[in-house]
Amino acid sequence: MVRLAALLPLVFLFLALPAQARTPVEPETDAEEPPSRLWLVSGEVGVGPIEEELFLHLTPRLTFLQRLPALLCTDGDCNTYFEAALQVPLRLRMQDDDDQGRLRGEDWLELSDFFRVIRRLEYGDRSTPLHVKVGELGPANLGHGTIVNGYYNVVSVDHYRLGLMARLDRERYGGEVLVNNLLSPNLLGLRAHARPPGLFERGSSAQSFSLGASVVTDLRAPTLLARDGDELVAVGPDRNPEVAEHQPTVIVGGDLRWHGLQQQGAALTPYVDINHHFGLGSGLHTGAYYSHSFFYGALNFMTRLEYRLLQGQYLPDYVDPLYELTRFQTPSVQPGLAGPKLRVARSNEEEIRHGGFAEIQARILGTIRLSAAYADETGPSAANLRLRISADFAEARVGLFYYKFALSTDDRSLFRELVDRDGALVAAEARTAIWGPFYAQALLAQQWLLRDDGHFDNVVLWNAGAGAGFTF
Repeated sequence: MVRLAALLPLVFLFLALPAQARTPVEPETDAEEPPSRLWLVSGEVGVGPIEEELFLHLTPRLTFLQRLPALLCTDGDCNTYFEAALQVPLRLRMQDDDDQGRLRGEDWLELSDFFRVIRRLEYGDRSTPLHVKVGELGPANLGHGTIVNGYYNVVSVDHYRLGLMARLDRERYGGEVLVNNLLSPNLLGLRAHARPPGLFERGSSAQSFSLGASVVTDLRAPTLLARDGDELVAVGPDRNPEVAEHQPTVIVGGDLRWHGLQQQGAALTPYVDINHHFGLGSGLHTGAYYSHSFFYGALNFMTRLEYRLLQGQYLPDYVDPLYELTRFQTPSVQPGLAGPKLRVARSNEEEIRHGGFAEIQARILGTIRLSAAYADETGPSAANLRLRISADFAEARVGLFYYKFALSTDDRSLFRELVDRDGALVAAEARTAIWGPFYAQALLAQQWLLRDDGHFDNVVLWNAGAGAGFTF
């Protein structure tokens, strides 16, 4: 199996625990109603390796919450929150190294790295008419997720991107905006949807349709990486593979959604997407979301099933969770052709292909969250699987994440491919309260790391330590 070129961050991004859930960092308040304003001062200290060096990890944080009116809200609870989460993540070498110094310099090579102090600026949430988030993004979808699916803009220990995700959802119209890096954007996504009067009737699910249009572009998609020699990929000064040639690539799409049956805790939402990737081909996606609430909300269940008909060299979910890395190097079904994603796509055979996507999510008692997603549509080495489980209790948090990209079952069973950790991201996190505002935390992860010779290897990382949080 071709090794995936990827650099991954602290895995807290991928655990995707609910932001509103209380953690050991956030002590209980005596008030029955959430406070209108809240300050949280917290910090963590831990010890763990990066490559063969041992680091002391220091992360002081400051979080501010302010209740504000929900703009454009016309009914229900018309209040929401603005959150500003700031941090200063520092990694200090435990060994004295006169050549490199105590502070890990790879964390501060680019201008955007200095904006890593902005962890999150967020107004509203998915339930409010207007939702705006600046900082670390993910998992981000655009529309039904047939072009942008589960994307993260910060997926590297060495790189930070100040991203923007905005969403407007009104009764008759709405839109979404995605920018991967406000300081130096290359990935841009736009989507607009509307419910035309002829297809929409207030209070009627039978005539509740919406039409949407999307455009996604990578302004500088790599097509050729620079090399120091016949085998070695050149590493640029920013700790990314050095790009010799690049060009813009554009994907456009149109979609139709029927808002379906919504009654007695159940909702059915069929949809059809037709996308075209200029220079590669087109894809038809037809599927449906189904959600149901059982036992008075104690169990919430959602599933998404999708059939895909693909033409030419079109790749569904082109902007995948690790796109900031797969855009540089993606495994190929043809040996020896691994490289930039756009070039790999062009090397595939032009043909008609059939595929599918399945996802299931469950929330139990508002505490335990389970999810799994599987896709198989682009050839013998392009299936992928994501598994996630997390639980937030009063005094503890646990989480487990598994992501396997470019699954291949040509030579062995699917089970053997899944249990092989080579080329997989596996991560586990645990936190537990110790006393008052103090808690212990531990992290174990397998990630990818860029070597000086331009190759990417799996490395096992761990971090163990403690933290504390105070509110006022």
